[in-house]
Amino acid sequence: MRYPICCASIALVLGCWSLVFGAETDYDLLDPAEMVLAVEDNGTRFSWELQYGRARGRVIRFLDEGKRNEALGAAKMQFVLCPTDEISIEAAVMSVSEALEALDGDRTRAEAFAVFVRLGPAGPDSKLGTGDDLTDPLADVSLQAPTRQPAYYQALDRTLDARAAVGEDWQARWYETEKIFSRLDGARIDDALALAVPLLAVSVKLPAANVDGDWELQRNQDILDRINAALGAAYRAKHGTVAGLDEFVAACGEYARYGPAGQDDRMGTDDDLAVPL
Repeated sequence: MRYPICCASIALVLGCWSLVFGAETDYDLLDPAEMVLAVEDNGTRFSWELQYGRARGRVIRFLDEGKRNEALGAAKMQFVLCPTDEISIEAAVMSVSEALEALDGDRTRAEAFAVFVRLGPAGPDSKLGTGDDLTDPLADVSLQAPTRQPAYYQALDRTLDARAAVGEDWQARWYETEKIFSRLDGARIDDALALAVPLLAVSVKLPAANVDGDWELQRNQDILDRINAALGAAYRAKHGTVAGLDEFVAACGEYARYGPAGQDDRMGTDDDLAVPL
């Protein structure tokens, strides 16, 4: 569903990001175990969220430093990590457009990106192989993210595994989403997917819903929502668009639940499923 967007509101959002995230802490130098301990506990979980705000902060900093290519990579990262609600996507598009304009000196690619984000490679007619197909203006742009060595993730995983070992089953699954989000923040998209797929296979088969007072259902739903957010980020990283994103996430859930044979559990029938990934 589209909502009317006020440009002034978007500008205010970007301005607030500028103030909050303009001076970024160098988290690469911190012990990852300490990072996990430092996050806020809301009573039910420890939460590592996708750091799209910090990506926006890097855009601002790089533009101030005249590093336009790096600014564009960070803006693309903001687009990959941000929530998929209309305001967040629109803010990310504006961030990418700002970086493209600074780099190119005109709005040609910026305008092409704004269209591609919504319509994807199939273009206005939603059919690939026709005259209105589109290309991704950012296809050759690398994601700009904090540089973290493999040892960083190994230490982080050990910390999370130690916590999971003394917690409940849902907590162990929650900590797996922390690992996934940490990889996404570091632009390790394939590593994130490698963790997300088996976790989805377990989580999609558990009862989940947003029901007031039913903590088990809510926890399972929270974990599933985080997995879906990760799948959505990976989709944008690989395809550069939100076109087809919801269908992709739904297809991943269906495949994880039923496998290639589909709901009837028989291969060669109409409900067979293709591998979404």
